[in-house]
Amino acid sequence: MNLGIGIDTGGTFTDSAIVDLESGLVLSKAKALTTRQDLRIGIEASLSLLDQSLFPIIKLVSLSTTLATNSVVEGKGSRVGLIVAVPNPATFIFPSDLPALETAVIVGAHDRRGEVTADLDVAAVSEAVRRMVNEVDAFAVSCYFSIYNTEHEAKIKDLIGSACGHPVVCGHELSADVGLIERAVTACLNARLLPVIRELLDAVKQTLVRNNIKAPLMVVKGDGSLITEEIARVRPVETVLSGPAASIVGACRLTGVDDAVVVDMGGTTTDIAVVSDQTAPTSINGAIIGGWQTRVKAADVWTVGLGGDSKISVGQGADIHVGPRRAIPICWAAHAYPPLKQVLNDLIQAGGRIKKTPSLDFFTLSRKPIFPLSRHEAELIDTLDGRVLHKNQIEAEFGPFIRVERLIELGSISEVSFTPTDLLNGRGDIALWNREASELAIQYFVNITGQDKETFCDSIFTEIIESLKLNIAGEVLRQGYDSTQIWSQEITGFLGRLLRKNGRGELSAAFRLKRPLVAVGAPVKAFFPRVASDLGARLIIPEHSEVASAVGAVVGRVVEEARAYVRPDKPFGFTVVTEDEHRSFDRLDSAVTFAEKHVRLLAEGRLLKAGGNHIETNIFREENMAQVSDQWGGGFLIELKLTARAVGKPLL
Repeated sequence: MNLGIGIDTGGTFTDSAIVDLESGLVLSKAKALTTRQDLRIGIEASLSLLDQSLFPIIKLVSLSTTLATNSVVEGKGSRVGLIVAVPNPATFIFPSDLPALETAVIVGAHDRRGEVTADLDVAAVSEAVRRMVNEVDAFAVSCYFSIYNTEHEAKIKDLIGSACGHPVVCGHELSADVGLIERAVTACLNARLLPVIRELLDAVKQTLVRNNIKAPLMVVKGDGSLITEEIARVRPVETVLSGPAASIVGACRLTGVDDAVVVDMGGTTTDIAVVSDQTAPTSINGAIIGGWQTRVKAADVWTVGLGGDSKISVGQGADIHVGPRRAIPICWAAHAYPPLKQVLNDLIQAGGRIKKTPSLDFFTLSRKPIFPLSRHEAELIDTLDGRVLHKNQIEAEFGPFIRVERLIELGSISEVSFTPTDLLNGRGDIALWNREASELAIQYFVNITGQDKETFCDSIFTEIIESLKLNIAGEVLRQGYDSTQIWSQEITGFLGRLLRKNGRGELSAAFRLKRPLVAVGAPVKAFFPRVASDLGARLIIPEHSEVASAVGAVVGRVVEEARAYVRPDKPFGFTVVTEDEHRSFDRLDSAVTFAEKHVRLLAEGRLLKAGGNHIETNIFREENMAQVSDQWGGGFLIELKLTARAVGKPLL
């Protein structure tokens, strides 16, 4: 048997699964809490719950992770120096909010044919490196039309290498798409993530060694395909959004369904994708990460801050809001800190009179910060170590001298609050950690809202259902449109009201989702039967749905691409332009034959380097024609883009 281990580090749980790579059969599975302060701890805990007798015959290990995405959002990683080459720096307007500590814009450019239009200012490069070298940890390089000729980027990389030992990331190494600024952002983020992904991969490899697992390690990219650990170390930006992509792959493999709406409801978020031929569409212009437009190829997934650990807020008049903030469930906090149960009892006995807001907002220490603290912040950190305190107690002890929100954003303090996990726990749908604490939390809200338990729980349950319905329907409607056309406040408000009227009130609205609804993730069995019923959908919750992302991490394929451009030449003939070739031909058919052969070899070579074999390669053509408005009609070729896509199985 060819067995593999898939590992997925989500926002709440780290899942793992041992899978027969030929049949897709799941032989062992496990969940452990994700340890954000040190992901290695959660990974080790999850692996320890698997069938360890199978470890000696494991042939492949593959990892999907939220680490890259979270690190970009949180601003973690290397200090980056960016060098950009353009035709005329004096007239080139560059954004001021790039993810780089230092930036230099110098002279240097090619055109679409790969010909030099402005010589590289070598002296300016040397001066920029001299200025930055002691201020940054890594360099990023992006040059004008480098996708058609990599000469300038390669020269700058050599000059940096001669001056220092800092790592250098070039834009053309990560993307073959036009967009100088987007390639610069992608290169910067990649350079920033180098030490982050290195630390994670080192920790995972050490864990594998300790467990006597000798299989190669691969990593899931944002489009769901796999790359070797060695490539992930130098191209970590490609691993952003790998978690949602892995869940799509896993859902398709577990169900065998070709066309579906796949929904992964986890602890922190719900990810929604419309899948065709077992593949989610990729973002046309590249993924947006931390607010920056990149050229990273990633699955086109709609993510909403709604999961088992979403914070539930109950306002005045029993006004309910679920998410998008994440909180530690009260049932888990009471399990780890038993005195919390007595605090809940005391609040109930006090009649719920907690200032003006009927909240259950507690805080606890996540990890001790390594950054400087004020005296009051240091005192709070010490106070929360091993304890869970209500926000009013913190306000009473520390007053206005401290910003708890800052410490939450920096990851040192975590919120503890009422969540959908507590709701299901208190209703008896599940039994996790300290169930009595969840029941006490519900009783607290019942007392202050004046509702009975069933009415209160049903109102929250319905709010979660309606949010899921709205986001699923909106994502299905969004296909083929700009997201701003669908997700405007007016349209979502109307769609939400229409969905709530389904079969109720004066207006009866009937819905039928034509594709099956495939739901994966730990909480889906509780919520999705009603979601599917209201949307008129056929619901599929596959066996092992709770570890679909771990399954998807190890059953993915290796995919690599290469591109060539064929353009009319002056005064006649045609030119083939690739990143490493520029050739002229008298005839179009000769140019196309050469381009197809060349990109096929490039794509297959990259796939072998990325750890794939059993290659199947397809070539896709995109013609850009100029129409001629005369009595004969027709047109002439402006550009022919050839893309070779090589697909293979991971090399075991």
